[in-house]
Amino acid sequence: MQSSDILWFLLPVAAAGGWFAAKRNRSRQGDAFWEYSQRFHNELKLLLSARESSVRFLENFSDGDSDAADTHIALGNLFRRRGEIDRAIAIHESITHKQDLAASVRAQAQYELAKDYDSAGLFDRSEAAFQTLIESGHLPDDAFAGLLQLHERQRDWHRAISVALQYEAATDQSLGQSLSHYYCELSLLEKKSAQPAAADSYLANARDNWSESPRVAILMAESALAKGEYVRAVKLYEKVESLRPELMPEIIDKRFDALRKAGDISLLNQFIHRIQAQRNAYSVIRTTRRVIAELKDEHTADRFFKDQIIKRPSLKGLRDWAHDQLVLSHPDERGKVQVICDLLDQVMEDKPGYRCQSCGYQGNVMYWRCPGCQSWDTVSTIIGVEGE
Repeated sequence: MQSSDILWFLLPVAAAGGWFAAKRNRSRQGDAFWEYSQRFHNELKLLLSARESSVRFLENFSDGDSDAADTHIALGNLFRRRGEIDRAIAIHESITHKQDLAASVRAQAQYELAKDYDSAGLFDRSEAAFQTLIESGHLPDDAFAGLLQLHERQRDWHRAISVALQYEAATDQSLGQSLSHYYCELSLLEKKSAQPAAADSYLANARDNWSESPRVAILMAESALAKGEYVRAVKLYEKVESLRPELMPEIIDKRFDALRKAGDISLLNQFIHRIQAQRNAYSVIRTTRRVIAELKDEHTADRFFKDQIIKRPSLKGLRDWAHDQLVLSHPDERGKVQVICDLLDQVMEDKPGYRCQSCGYQGNVMYWRCPGCQSWDTVSTIIGVEGE
């Protein structure tokens, strides 16, 4: 909505309200209301016309008028949502400079100003504004949350850890799960830099902050597997399944790898038998089928596969079954089967494999932090006919 549209929308509302109020209180108010209404309209027009006028309008209201300040904070937020960040900054900055306002009102303006700076890409200023708010003792939860989100988006995990520890010390509340993820991110960076000792050290910190983290268990299992500690890797993958069974598709390949390298065939067979007796995600079925074929024979593997896709039908299973039938089909029927295979391939091509339980974001990559809502541990495997 344009500035002129807002003005013309407000004019009849204000006029109607003024007429009603004047009719009821004319003996007491006289023309005062109409003078105030005219001044309000003129100043609102100035506010919506230019940044300089916005500041001049703010300077006209009384320093102690908290109700007016709340209105201006809301208008600043409106400008930010419309992308007019400079006007939002001008309004919120002016309010923070009014010393006679209630401290809570100035703190709210300071918080919105930090968000303005963030939206403008002025991250240093945003960080400083959040820190000022924290030091004032007002809106600590909001200020710390905003500061953490700022560092998370910048992937500045060291600063995020520092802020999280500062929050814990100031509020006696735990951010153990977030801290665990921050240390996991640092561990992955060290792993990419070929610094295994540093990576393991960060993983230990991650575990200390959240001992029941499935992500930590997965990373530690991968580290154990790389070091040849196969029995330990098997136990860690067992822990992952107990913590979050829906992550089985993420670990099934490496879990079988650890079981086979551990050298305990009875343990491997026990795991296969358990999978055979339950309903499984399709990726688990597919990998187990391959392992059975290698350990036993193709006939046993095919029987397992058919039994499993009947227990839990899915488009992925139907697609792979159709491709198997293409090889086995009679030459005269192969063209028809190929049409079915091509159709199923097209259907599955754009099907997402993961969904955020918080915002509904969907994609084909597993994220520990949702790209949509920036929440940790909310993305999980889609289970069902169109998923696993």
